[in-house]
Amino acid sequence: MNRTAKIALIVTGVVLACVIASCGVVLALRDWVPGLAGCEDVDTPTKTAVITTKTRIEQQWPQLAPIQQVHWQEHEARARSCPEIGPMDYTMDGFAVLTPERAGALPATVAAAAPEVPDDLRPFAPAAPSWLRVDGTDLLLDKASATVYFTRTTD
Repeated sequence: MNRTAKIALIVTGVVLACVIASCGVVLALRDWVPGLAGCEDVDTPTKTAVITTKTRIEQQWPQLAPIQQVHWQEHEARARSCPEIGPMDYTMDGFAVLTPERAGALPATVAAAAPEVPDDLRPFAPAAPSWLRVDGTDLLLDKASATVYFTRTTD
């Protein structure tokens, strides 16, 4: 083996050792790296407080107007990543109390399973609801309380 080949082997060995050491450092610091890179805490999803504004809900679902009361919130549809890849989608969930006439006019005939209601919205759920799916939508209606449960994820 000539001198050039020995130098090439030594350089290759040093480079390989540096790569392995770098991987070890990255693994050791993996929990700190998002914070060091300026990323937000990826373990806690963000959500809004419960909102009672009717306008946005009546715009999203005009067939529900006029709404008597509404309680809704938005939350992140998926866990965050760091760095963030692509825009975040949000899910809107809530309850809208309609007039008895409006609730009676909605075409809801098929029984539906109880929805998974976010913890912050549970106090606004009707007592012992009997959910029916509003035909052609994802809306759920409890006719006895004239309450609609809605959910929508942004695209």
